[in-house]
Amino acid sequence: MSAWLSKWGPLAGALSALVFVAAFIAGASTPDDNQTGAQVISWYTAHHTSQALSDVLGGLAMFFLVAFAAVMAVHVRRGERWIAAGALAGAACFAVGLTCLLGFELVLTTDTKNLTTASAQTINMLQNDFFLPLVLGIGLFGVLGGLSVVAGRILPVWMGWVLFAVGIVALVPPLSWFALLGTMLWVLIAGIWMTVRGPAAVQRETAPVGEQVPTLT
Repeated sequence: MSAWLSKWGPLAGALSALVFVAAFIAGASTPDDNQTGAQVISWYTAHHTSQALSDVLGGLAMFFLVAFAAVMAVHVRRGERWIAAGALAGAACFAVGLTCLLGFELVLTTDTKNLTTASAQTINMLQNDFFLPLVLGIGLFGVLGGLSVVAGRILPVWMGWVLFAVGIVALVPPLSWFALLGTMLWVLIAGIWMTVRGPAAVQRETAPVGEQVPTLT
């Protein structure tokens, strides 16, 4: 079982990116935060089915993203595990941040008939502006995930530095959306790479020859 997970687990990254693209295609450009409540209700009434599908697929993409971050942590050498654990925490924050935004959308999509214009406008503002957890998650996953790749040698070093740079870019709000797309593209490539090439061998930590403790026979 563990051999199977070791070989095919990285595909969670590719699945995350592909499902994310499907969610992007299924959905549409949602109302801006300056739209009135009546405009918001009208838009979500007209796009009920497609937007609900997009939100569900987006949540599924985040499920696979966290699974991929866990796979990365497993394949990092023991001495660098703390960095990979930070990347996993970043992926979890990333997932929570995006699913919060999708959750606000899902409320607007499924409860349209029960919303007042005031509540619709408020939830729409949250859907547009509650992005801080998402930005921090992308940044954490990028910076610590990139460093774990560089230190753990589970992928080519340049891929680690690319992810690190994407994480830094994510912390600049006007560029955060591009960092999100860049992260998902990186996850797609990394997931396929790790599956095709196989995970790097985890090196055992052994004591220097002079410090090894003799065994009694």
